[in-house]
Amino acid sequence: MTPPPASELSAESASPELLARRLYEKHGPAIHGWVQGRFGDRRTAEEVVQEVVLSAWRKYDQFDPSRGSERSWMFGIARNVAATRHRRDKRHLAVVTNQLPDDTHTPSGEDHAERVAERSLVADAVRGLRDDHRSVITAAYWEGLSTKEIAGRLDIPDGTVKSRLHYAMRALRSGLEEEGVL
Repeated sequence: MTPPPASELSAESASPELLARRLYEKHGPAIHGWVQGRFGDRRTAEEVVQEVVLSAWRKYDQFDPSRGSERSWMFGIARNVAATRHRRDKRHLAVVTNQLPDDTHTPSGEDHAERVAERSLVADAVRGLRDDHRSVITAAYWEGLSTKEIAGRLDIPDGTVKSRLHYAMRALRSGLEEEGVL
């Protein structure tokens, strides 16, 4: 008798190997597309997806469906792994655009809806920032300007730009945590 496909198993009844396979099959392609859009590198995306699935597999007993979907929980892990990877490699995240990442994954309706909702919440949070914070955030992440370029445009010191970016990101994180996005 052959076992059912990993996608048909409940998390509770799955063996560790089947649980890891189910997590990868169900969420791996979406996470891969999200990571590749930020790093622009397929190999890095594959490595991050492996780290995310491994971390989720190890911590699956901490998943609480009453706090959100399994997909949201996996993307929370992906954000943390990507941020750690970014700090470690000292790479710059890709400029935020309204275009979906260019890869072979075609998002399902649920994936697309989550992305649209996430973008809308982020846009609302950015609009809620103070003017001086919003101007440096949009210049850095939407226009892709360096801190020196922003400083020149706004006629302020480079250190002030860095400080505003830091506090603006803290305010964004706080606002998104209040909305339940993070």
